[in-house]
Amino acid sequence: MSALRWAAARSGLNEWTEDEEGALDQSVREFLESEKVEPTDANIERFKPLYLDGRRRAFDDLLRASRGDFSESPLLKQYPARTKPKVDMLAAFERYCQSPSIKGGVNGPTAKRWRPVINKFINWIGHRDLARVSPKDAIRWRDHVLAQGIAPKAVRDVWLAAPRSVASFMINALELDANPFVGIKVAGVKNWKEDDERGFDDAQALKILTATVATPSHLISTEMRAARRWVPWICAYTGARVNEITSLLPADIEQIMGHWCFVLRPEVTKAKRPRRVPIHLHLIEQDLLDYVEQRRRIDKPLFYDPSRARGGKGANPQWQKVGERLAEWVRESLKITGVQPNHGWRHLWREIARGTRIKTELADYMVGHEGKSGTGARYGKRKVPVLAKNMAMFPRFKVPALDQPPMPHRRTRRTRTQIVADRAAIEARSAVPALMAHARGEGR
Repeated sequence: MSALRWAAARSGLNEWTEDEEGALDQSVREFLESEKVEPTDANIERFKPLYLDGRRRAFDDLLRASRGDFSESPLLKQYPARTKPKVDMLAAFERYCQSPSIKGGVNGPTAKRWRPVINKFINWIGHRDLARVSPKDAIRWRDHVLAQGIAPKAVRDVWLAAPRSVASFMINALELDANPFVGIKVAGVKNWKEDDERGFDDAQALKILTATVATPSHLISTEMRAARRWVPWICAYTGARVNEITSLLPADIEQIMGHWCFVLRPEVTKAKRPRRVPIHLHLIEQDLLDYVEQRRRIDKPLFYDPSRARGGKGANPQWQKVGERLAEWVRESLKITGVQPNHGWRHLWREIARGTRIKTELADYMVGHEGKSGTGARYGKRKVPVLAKNMAMFPRFKVPALDQPPMPHRRTRRTRTQIVADRAAIEARSAVPALMAHARGEGR
């Protein structure tokens, strides 16, 4: 008997030795895992006859070919021809994560937040072929996730956004015909953010800015003291995103055409485009440039020290942790809640700017918003002198503490009840899955 005939004969379910049976189980297990099917013992036993039948038919086809018969398999003729190319959703997602359009790349916050969603969708629908997903499937997915108790906003911004973005990416790659997730709405989601996600009020802004000039604890690092002192003020006078400021290097502070500017590098801006934002005169009068020069002399970033890095992943850089600690300081120490502790400055800057003669187009540019002033807004450069003239229209924050001697640091001793309550609050926040922690998405 030929080798092929012998192999085909051994493909029967009950014709394997004990050692071969173990190898067969492993092969079936690996196949199920590759198709995102849980390889339980029951699933292996249920699928094994189909797997063996497929092997036997494949050997039969090879045997026919060895005799010169290259005709199509009689079994395959029974099935309709595939009209759409197979698009492996997992592979498509990883390709999407390597594109410039996703923040942080493969190990970035968006990838971390969306990867579990893609896997859950695949497990739910039972296959990985994005080309087979229909709009009805997308609607069933939306309803399924809502039934799990997921907030409607999270469903829209994460659970539907993840597969929709992957499908859009594959359409642009000319490997998918249509996006089944486009146009799928989620009821109960407001277009405008709630009030607790907007800007600081006058009292909150004054409290934070006053705290920046207080004497900090000696236990706080030099860089963190500087971050508390300067980052809120810079955000208040620029409307910049906090990570655009905490990532600043001394080289990012330049004098351009006679005006000192923050030069925000494209890799730290949301739009991946550089911005030149004039430094408000009030910041210069507070000696910000002196601090910049100190950091320039020792060749270190303004608000973190690379030598203190703990070897974390690039998706959570030091400057991002600085922003997170500033947020904790505002919430825990200053007890300011009901508003985003860093992003609140961004909303407040726009609110104040609307009451000035700052041109909307230039305000959009300085805070890094997409302008809505029409095609004309995209023509010509934003000259620094013009930007500086408009920045000078932004009113000063009046903080009496600036004109008074710094108050000595006072350690507030918490009661045992407060310690327990604070610890419980921190643990509760930490227990929220990363997926839900980012459900609100990055703010504009």
